[in-house]
Amino acid sequence: MSRPRKRPESLTWVEQTLGRGARIVATRRLTGGLTSLVHEVTVAQNGRRSRYVLRSWAPGNEHRDWIRRAVAAEARVLTALERTDVPAPRLIASTADVKAGGPALLMTRVPGRVFLMPRDRDSWLRQMAQMLARIHALDPTGGEFESWLDAGTLTPPADASRADIWREAFAMVAEPRTAPRTCFIHRDYQHFNLLWTRERLTGVVDWSGAGVGPPDVDVGHCRLNLTLLFSAQVAERFREFYEAESGRAVDPYWDLHALLSYSPDWKNFLPLQIDGRAPLEVEGMTRRLEEVLALALRRL
Repeated sequence: MSRPRKRPESLTWVEQTLGRGARIVATRRLTGGLTSLVHEVTVAQNGRRSRYVLRSWAPGNEHRDWIRRAVAAEARVLTALERTDVPAPRLIASTADVKAGGPALLMTRVPGRVFLMPRDRDSWLRQMAQMLARIHALDPTGGEFESWLDAGTLTPPADASRADIWREAFAMVAEPRTAPRTCFIHRDYQHFNLLWTRERLTGVVDWSGAGVGPPDVDVGHCRLNLTLLFSAQVAERFREFYEAESGRAVDPYWDLHALLSYSPDWKNFLPLQIDGRAPLEVEGMTRRLEEVLALALRRL
């Protein structure tokens, strides 16, 4: 006879946090998250049912010190975002207490769902660009920018077909550069962290890396995701929309800086994030990235 599964401490923490009479009646794992466990939690309280989002990490995670810092940082950013018109989750509570199932964040459930196959792609991209420009216009808050690149160790992927493009891009980002402009950035702005309702952008989630940095790192990171899922032409269209919204040209240096965070691992985790919501040609990912790198290099 199997033993009944032990109830996660984080669920007890949620009920205690929400107060008298709160009772969790349903939980649902949300797909797409790679670094954390994200669940929709339905709570009955005072005759009403409300939905929340619980973000937690598996016990014994080897990056527990980083996770504690990330939870505290995201809690601060979400608190600051409450004073803005950006549709982000509202922080209910956070905890670093392992006995309470922490580190964990409890947030409101922003309406919408991940939406990857719009009927009007230009409208979809334009809304993404408009939202990113709004985020970049907010008062700076959060930690300072830290690069995800180790320029000295960059090498072309095994399936690269245009070594000249990779060498030129690597040489470009190998030169340290101070950003001429910094502002508030999301740091992981891309379609998996955007929620839509009836083809209208209604939410921006996952603010764990938000802080102060070069805005075009956000643009480049979104372009990387668009390139790998769709094409270089779709990524270029997003850049054009963002430049129109922000009133300035995207800096190719920081664009390349973000694009070069691509690695062979993307072929493994991108299908997990897509979760059947869009077709993906995995074998063509590196070729598509080479196309967008070449276009970025032409803007130098």
